Amino acid sequence: MKNYLNGFTFIFFMTYLISCEMQETPISPHEPGDIVTQQIVLEQDYKNQVFYNFKNNSVVSDNIKTDWDLGFVMHNNQDFIVLNSSTFMQVALVNTVGFEEIININNLEWQWDNPSGIEYGTEISCESTSNNIYIIDRGYLLNGNKRGYKKLMIQEVTNDYYKIRYADLDNSGDTVIQINKENESSFISYSFNIDDKTSVFPQSDTWDLVFTQYTDFFSDTTTPAYLVTGVLTNYLNNILVALDTINEFEQITIEMINNYNFSNKQNEIG
Repeated sequence: MKNYLNGFTFIFFMTYLISCEMQETPISPHEPGDIVTQQIVLEQDYKNQVFYNFKNNSVVSDNIKTDWDLGFVMHNNQDFIVLNSSTFMQVALVNTVGFEEIININNLEWQWDNPSGIEYGTEISCESTSNNIYIIDRGYLLNGNKRGYKKLMIQEVTNDYYKIRYADLDNSGDTVIQINKENESSFISYSFNIDDKTSVFPQSDTWDLVFTQYTDFFSDTTTPAYLVTGVLTNYLNNILVALDTINEFEQITIEMINNYNFSNKQNEIG
């Protein structure tokens, strides 16, 4: 028997709803497609991030969640830098000292990207003229040990690239690197382990959901953020979600779509 006690398995159902578009020749309504059951396995220690495509009912790609640290995103002609929240990464802003100064991390005010998506708030600014220094807590390894800390400065952001500087807190490993932009819809992931880009996120038009751990928010201010396991949507490719708490799964049809209020929050499924 397979052991799922130390891992995590998603089982979900979907049905295809089919209708005619405007200006098409009227035809008899199609019957809904078959209900499909799919199983997604994150494996021991919730280590995998699994990208899934509805149309093909297929896993597009998967990776170990610790394979990356930062994501560089262009969206609606704006630049964003995001944390890998699957390892419970957090960041603190320090703007009163120089980059080479030794920084005491004991009294820092830690912050997290908004789990709803970049349009709801990210903590690292792409403003390169501010001389902001960010202390990054890289979160946890698969075995629960700490991944360590980095300090980071955004040196330049242009139409073609990002230039960043980072180092360990003792100034070892001081690195300046230029990350070239790829295209408007790309999500470029970067790893401090290899000091380079890493292939994690598939092309944005090839996936709909990612099954992963991620950092969510508590309304309780004493514990503002915590690590959960769930589903995030590809909101950057306009994947929207609506919640139905009234109808049974088998009762939902295409004719009901206009009754729903859709959300672009990536953690709407959660």
